[in-house]
Amino acid sequence: MKSRAMRVLLVAVAFLPAALAAQEVAIRARLSARGLPADLVRDVAAVANEAAARGLPGGAVAEKAIEGWAKHVPQARILSAVQQYATRLGDAHGALGLAGLAQPRPDVVVAAAEAMGRGLGTGEVGEVVRAARVPATLAPGLTVAAALAAQGLPTGQAVGVVVDAMHRGRSVDQLLDIPSMARAMRSEGLDPGEIGKRMMRSGHGEDGDRGARPGATPGGEVGGHRPSGMPPGVPGQGGEMPSSHRPPGDG
Repeated sequence: MKSRAMRVLLVAVAFLPAALAAQEVAIRARLSARGLPADLVRDVAAVANEAAARGLPGGAVAEKAIEGWAKHVPQARILSAVQQYATRLGDAHGALGLAGLAQPRPDVVVAAAEAMGRGLGTGEVGEVVRAARVPATLAPGLTVAAALAAQGLPTGQAVGVVVDAMHRGRSVDQLLDIPSMARAMRSEGLDPGEIGKRMMRSGHGEDGDRGARPGATPGGEVGGHRPSGMPPGVPGQGGEMPSSHRPPGDG
């Protein structure tokens, strides 16, 4: 049995360089197709390939560069930002590993990196991981925690709201509705701290003092609303560039 396992491992190791080379070719093609100049394509592909060699989603690194280029960010700032982003992906992968995920999916690593970019610590990422009874809710849960933190909620409250919603068995759609609920409460004049307290007190954003908001379903959903995600970052400040609340796939 050990001999068979060793053979499987050796085969996997033998194919790894070829797989990485193929991925680098695909990333270079994607970057070139989006109009990035040849020298930036080369440098970003090198960062993405190094990340992929460490088991990180190299495609997400490339996507950051594409987003920056589309917003006319200078090349030097794009490269600096993707380098910092690759580092944060590594930190996120480590945090997920400490929480018990030895081989997290690329979308989960991306979501954890965005959450940590919004101030969540390793322990707070772990709280969300442990609360995600259904694997499909993990990446959205991390994204929602990041979005709430971006709206000004203290990270502890942002994580607490998500963890509470997961414990209540909320669906992915219901989780993704939470930031729009927080924005609606903010439009009523509540400050972020009070929003977090009310969400924690009543569960998933239903106002315990006045009942569910108009248009909400019994499960707490508000028809037609989805979070707009984190507000755009400024490349070169904290290494972050804007991204959709739906993390890019790795490929």
